[in-house]
Amino acid sequence: MSAPRERVARAFRRGLPSYHAEARVQAESAARLAELLAADGAGPRLERVFEFGCGTGLLTRALLSRFEIGTFHANDLVDEAAVHLPPGPRQGFLAGPIEELPLDGRYDLIASGATIQWIADPRALLARLAAHLAPGGRLLLGGFGRGHFAEVAALGAPAPLFYADPDEWRDLLPPGLELRMVERRRSALGFDDLPQLLRHLRATGVTGNARARWGRAELRAAEADWRARHALADGRLGLSYDCVHLVARRDGDIGPSHRIR
Repeated sequence: MSAPRERVARAFRRGLPSYHAEARVQAESAARLAELLAADGAGPRLERVFEFGCGTGLLTRALLSRFEIGTFHANDLVDEAAVHLPPGPRQGFLAGPIEELPLDGRYDLIASGATIQWIADPRALLARLAAHLAPGGRLLLGGFGRGHFAEVAALGAPAPLFYADPDEWRDLLPPGLELRMVERRRSALGFDDLPQLLRHLRATGVTGNARARWGRAELRAAEADWRARHALADGRLGLSYDCVHLVARRDGDIGPSHRIR
Protein backbone atom coordinates (compact mmCIF):
# COMPACT_ATOMS: atom_id res chain seq x y z
CA MET A 1 0.00 0.00 0.00
CA SER A 2 1.00 3.61 -0.51
CA ALA A 3 2.15 5.59 2.53
CA PRO A 4 -1.13 7.59 2.87
CA ARG A 5 -3.16 4.39 2.48
CA GLU A 6 -1.03 2.66 5.11
CA ARG A 7 -1.70 5.54 7.53
CA VAL A 8 -5.44 5.31 6.88
CA ALA A 9 -5.34 1.54 7.38
CA ARG A 10 -3.49 1.89 10.69
CA ALA A 11 -5.96 4.50 11.92
CA PHE A 12 -9.01 2.44 11.05
CA ARG A 13 -7.49 -0.75 12.40
CA ARG A 14 -6.83 1.05 15.67
CA GLY A 15 -10.34 2.52 15.71
CA LEU A 16 -12.29 -0.67 14.92
CA PRO A 17 -13.00 -1.61 18.56
CA SER A 18 -14.46 1.83 19.32
CA TYR A 19 -15.94 2.77 15.94
CA HIS A 20 -19.34 1.11 16.28
CA ALA A 21 -20.16 2.86 19.55
CA GLU A 22 -18.65 6.23 18.63
CA ALA A 23 -19.83 6.67 15.02
CA ARG A 24 -23.28 8.03 15.88
CA VAL A 25 -23.66 10.24 12.82
CA GLN A 26 -22.40 7.47 10.53
CA ALA A 27 -25.01 5.10 11.97
CA GLU A 28 -27.78 7.60 11.25
CA SER A 29 -26.38 8.05 7.74
CA ALA A 30 -26.40 4.28 7.14
CA ALA A 31 -30.05 4.01 8.19
CA ARG A 32 -30.93 6.92 5.93
CA LEU A 33 -29.15 5.34 2.95
CA ALA A 34 -31.19 2.14 3.34
CA GLU A 35 -34.34 4.27 3.56
CA LEU A 36 -33.50 6.14 0.35
CA LEU A 37 -32.78 2.90 -1.48
CA ALA A 38 -36.19 1.52 -0.54
CA ALA A 39 -37.84 4.82 -1.51
CA ASP A 40 -36.27 4.52 -4.97
CA GLY A 41 -38.05 1.20 -5.48
CA ALA A 42 -35.25 -1.28 -4.84
CA GLY A 43 -36.10 -4.68 -3.43
CA PRO A 44 -37.72 -6.16 -1.51
CA ARG A 45 -35.15 -8.77 -2.64
CA LEU A 46 -31.67 -8.06 -3.97
CA GLU A 47 -29.90 -11.05 -5.45
CA ARG A 48 -26.30 -9.79 -5.40
CA VAL A 49 -24.95 -6.98 -3.22
CA PHE A 50 -21.43 -5.62 -2.88
CA GLU A 51 -20.45 -3.16 -0.17
CA PHE A 52 -17.02 -1.55 -0.05
CA GLY A 53 -15.53 0.10 3.00
CA CYS A 54 -17.89 -1.84 5.26
CA GLY A 55 -16.03 -1.08 8.51
CA THR A 56 -17.93 -2.49 11.47
CA GLY A 57 -21.06 -3.09 9.39
CA LEU A 58 -23.30 -0.09 10.07
CA LEU A 59 -24.58 0.04 6.49
CA THR A 60 -24.36 -3.76 6.20
CA ARG A 61 -26.88 -4.20 9.00
CA ALA A 62 -29.09 -1.37 7.77
CA LEU A 63 -29.39 -3.07 4.38
CA LEU A 64 -29.98 -6.52 5.87
CA SER A 65 -32.73 -5.13 8.08
CA ARG A 66 -34.64 -3.69 5.10
CA PHE A 67 -33.96 -6.10 2.25
CA GLU A 68 -33.83 -9.82 1.59
CA ILE A 69 -30.37 -10.37 0.11
CA GLY A 70 -29.22 -13.46 -1.75
CA THR A 71 -25.43 -13.02 -1.93
CA PHE A 72 -23.70 -10.28 0.07
CA HIS A 73 -20.04 -9.54 -0.63
CA ALA A 74 -18.40 -7.06 1.75
CA ASN A 75 -15.02 -5.37 1.53
CA ASP A 76 -12.80 -3.25 3.72
CA LEU A 77 -9.24 -1.98 3.54
CA VAL A 78 -8.36 -3.88 6.74
CA ASP A 79 -9.08 -7.59 7.08
CA GLU A 80 -9.87 -7.26 10.81
CA ALA A 81 -13.20 -5.67 9.85
CA ALA A 82 -14.59 -9.10 8.93
CA VAL A 83 -15.10 -10.18 12.56
CA HIS A 84 -17.51 -7.26 13.11
CA LEU A 85 -19.89 -8.33 10.31
CA PRO A 86 -22.99 -10.55 10.38
CA PRO A 87 -22.39 -14.17 9.25
CA GLY A 88 -23.47 -13.83 5.59
CA PRO A 89 -21.37 -10.78 4.64
CA ARG A 90 -18.51 -12.15 6.78
CA GLN A 91 -18.39 -15.28 4.63
CA GLY A 92 -18.23 -13.16 1.48
CA PHE A 93 -15.66 -10.72 2.86
CA LEU A 94 -12.84 -9.44 0.63
CA ALA A 95 -9.98 -7.43 2.15
CA GLY A 96 -7.92 -4.79 0.36
CA PRO A 97 -8.17 -1.39 -1.34
CA ILE A 98 -11.31 -1.19 -3.45
CA GLU A 99 -9.40 0.49 -6.28
CA GLU A 100 -7.38 -2.72 -6.82
CA LEU A 101 -9.83 -5.41 -5.72
CA PRO A 102 -10.79 -7.95 -8.42
CA LEU A 103 -14.56 -8.00 -8.91
CA ASP A 104 -16.58 -10.70 -10.64
CA GLY A 105 -19.87 -10.40 -12.46
CA ARG A 106 -22.70 -7.97 -11.91
CA TYR A 107 -24.46 -6.71 -8.80
CA ASP A 108 -27.98 -5.46 -8.16
CA LEU A 109 -26.52 -3.06 -5.63
CA ILE A 110 -23.08 -1.59 -4.97
CA ALA A 111 -23.10 0.40 -1.75
CA SER A 112 -20.80 2.29 0.57
CA GLY A 113 -21.14 4.65 3.49
CA ALA A 114 -18.44 7.07 4.66
CA THR A 115 -15.66 5.65 2.46
CA ILE A 116 -15.62 7.54 -0.84
CA GLN A 117 -13.85 10.50 0.79
CA TRP A 118 -10.68 8.40 1.16
CA ILE A 119 -10.48 7.54 -2.57
CA ALA A 120 -7.78 9.38 -4.51
CA ASP A 121 -9.57 9.14 -7.88
CA PRO A 122 -13.30 8.72 -7.19
CA ARG A 123 -14.29 9.33 -10.81
CA ALA A 124 -12.19 6.37 -11.98
CA LEU A 125 -13.51 4.16 -9.20
CA LEU A 126 -17.13 5.03 -9.99
CA ALA A 127 -16.63 4.17 -13.66
CA ARG A 128 -15.13 0.82 -12.67
CA LEU A 129 -17.94 0.02 -10.25
CA ALA A 130 -20.63 1.04 -12.74
CA ALA A 131 -19.39 -1.67 -15.12
CA HIS A 132 -20.18 -4.21 -12.39
CA LEU A 133 -23.79 -3.13 -11.95
CA ALA A 134 -26.47 -5.25 -13.59
CA PRO A 135 -28.87 -3.36 -15.86
CA GLY A 136 -31.23 -1.59 -13.49
CA GLY A 137 -28.77 -2.04 -10.64
CA ARG A 138 -28.16 0.77 -8.19
CA LEU A 139 -25.22 2.59 -6.69
CA LEU A 140 -25.82 3.75 -3.12
CA LEU A 141 -23.26 6.13 -1.60
CA GLY A 142 -22.81 8.12 1.55
CA GLY A 143 -20.10 10.78 1.48
CA PHE A 144 -19.47 14.27 2.79
CA GLY A 145 -19.89 17.77 1.46
CA ARG A 146 -17.31 20.54 1.49
CA GLY A 147 -18.60 21.85 4.81
CA HIS A 148 -17.73 18.62 6.59
CA PHE A 149 -15.47 19.06 9.63
CA ALA A 150 -15.04 22.72 8.72
CA GLU A 151 -13.43 23.27 12.12
CA VAL A 152 -10.76 20.58 11.68
CA ALA A 153 -8.52 22.96 9.73
CA ALA A 154 -7.69 24.38 13.16
CA LEU A 155 -6.13 21.04 14.07
CA GLY A 156 -3.39 21.40 11.46
CA ALA A 157 -4.38 17.96 10.13
CA PRO A 158 -4.97 17.29 6.42
CA ALA A 159 -8.50 16.50 5.32
CA PRO A 160 -9.52 13.26 3.60
CA LEU A 161 -8.94 13.15 -0.11
CA PHE A 162 -12.40 13.92 -1.49
CA TYR A 163 -15.42 15.96 -0.45
CA ALA A 164 -18.22 16.81 -2.90
CA ASP A 165 -21.42 18.83 -2.53
CA PRO A 166 -24.74 17.47 -3.87
CA ASP A 167 -24.67 19.63 -7.02
CA GLU A 168 -21.29 18.14 -8.02
CA TRP A 169 -22.36 14.52 -8.15
CA ARG A 170 -24.15 14.50 -11.48
CA ASP A 171 -20.90 15.34 -13.27
CA LEU A 172 -18.90 12.81 -11.22
CA LEU A 173 -21.02 9.83 -12.25
CA PRO A 174 -20.01 7.95 -15.42
CA PRO A 175 -22.26 7.80 -18.51
CA GLY A 176 -25.01 5.23 -18.09
CA LEU A 177 -25.67 6.02 -14.43
CA GLU A 178 -28.73 8.14 -13.72
CA LEU A 179 -28.66 10.15 -10.52
CA ARG A 180 -32.00 9.31 -8.95
CA MET A 181 -31.74 11.25 -5.72
CA VAL A 182 -29.15 13.18 -3.76
CA GLU A 183 -29.50 14.96 -0.44
CA ARG A 184 -27.45 16.82 2.16
CA ARG A 185 -27.95 16.47 5.91
CA ARG A 186 -26.02 18.71 8.28
CA SER A 187 -25.57 18.19 12.01
CA ALA A 188 -23.11 19.07 14.76
CA LEU A 189 -21.72 17.16 17.72
CA GLY A 190 -20.64 18.90 20.90
CA PHE A 191 -17.64 18.10 23.09
CA ASP A 192 -16.61 19.30 26.54
CA ASP A 193 -12.99 19.89 25.59
CA LEU A 194 -10.56 19.37 22.75
CA PRO A 195 -9.07 16.10 24.05
CA GLN A 196 -12.59 14.61 24.06
CA LEU A 197 -13.15 15.80 20.49
CA LEU A 198 -9.81 14.38 19.38
CA ARG A 199 -10.65 11.04 20.99
CA HIS A 200 -13.86 11.01 18.96
CA LEU A 201 -11.92 11.59 15.75
CA ARG A 202 -9.37 8.93 16.67
CA ALA A 203 -12.09 6.42 17.63
CA THR A 204 -13.69 6.77 14.19
CA GLY A 205 -10.41 6.63 12.24
CA VAL A 206 -10.85 10.16 10.89
CA THR A 207 -7.27 11.15 11.72
CA GLY A 208 -5.88 8.44 9.45
CA ASN A 209 -4.37 10.97 7.07
CA ALA A 210 -2.84 13.13 9.79
CA ARG A 211 0.68 13.34 11.21
CA ALA A 212 0.32 16.35 13.53
CA ARG A 213 1.36 16.03 17.19
CA TRP A 214 0.64 18.73 19.76
CA GLY A 215 2.23 19.61 23.05
CA ARG A 216 0.20 20.83 26.02
CA ALA A 217 0.64 24.50 25.21
CA GLU A 218 -0.49 24.03 21.60
CA LEU A 219 -3.46 21.96 22.77
CA ARG A 220 -4.61 24.66 25.20
CA ALA A 221 -4.20 27.37 22.58
CA ALA A 222 -6.07 25.35 19.96
CA GLU A 223 -8.94 24.65 22.39
CA ALA A 224 -9.26 28.33 23.30
CA ASP A 225 -9.33 29.29 19.63
CA TRP A 226 -11.84 26.53 18.84
CA ARG A 227 -14.13 27.60 21.67
CA ALA A 228 -13.97 31.23 20.56
CA ARG A 229 -14.75 30.42 16.94
CA HIS A 230 -16.80 27.20 16.95
CA ALA A 231 -18.66 26.96 20.26
CA LEU A 232 -22.24 25.65 20.20
CA ALA A 233 -25.09 27.38 21.99
CA ASP A 234 -24.36 25.37 25.14
CA GLY A 235 -20.70 26.42 25.08
CA ARG A 236 -19.37 23.03 24.01
CA LEU A 237 -16.89 22.66 21.16
CA GLY A 238 -18.71 22.09 17.90
CA LEU A 239 -17.80 19.59 15.18
CA SER A 240 -19.77 19.88 11.92
CA TYR A 241 -20.95 16.87 9.94
CA ASP A 242 -22.00 17.55 6.34
CA CYS A 243 -23.42 14.24 5.07
CA VAL A 244 -24.31 13.67 1.42
CA HIS A 245 -26.40 10.65 0.36
CA LEU A 246 -27.15 9.55 -3.16
CA VAL A 247 -28.78 6.82 -5.21
CA ALA A 248 -27.89 6.27 -8.88
CA ARG A 249 -29.29 3.67 -11.27
CA ARG A 250 -27.72 1.94 -14.23
CA ASP A 251 -29.53 2.03 -17.56
CA GLY A 252 -28.75 -0.63 -20.15
CA ASP A 253 -25.44 -2.34 -20.79
CA ILE A 254 -22.36 -0.18 -20.19
CA GLY A 255 -19.63 -2.72 -19.64
CA PRO A 256 -18.47 -6.32 -19.87
CA SER A 257 -20.00 -8.99 -17.66
CA HIS A 258 -16.72 -10.67 -16.75
CA ARG A 259 -13.96 -9.71 -14.33
CA ILE A 260 -12.83 -6.13 -14.69
CA ARG A 261 -9.74 -4.73 -12.97
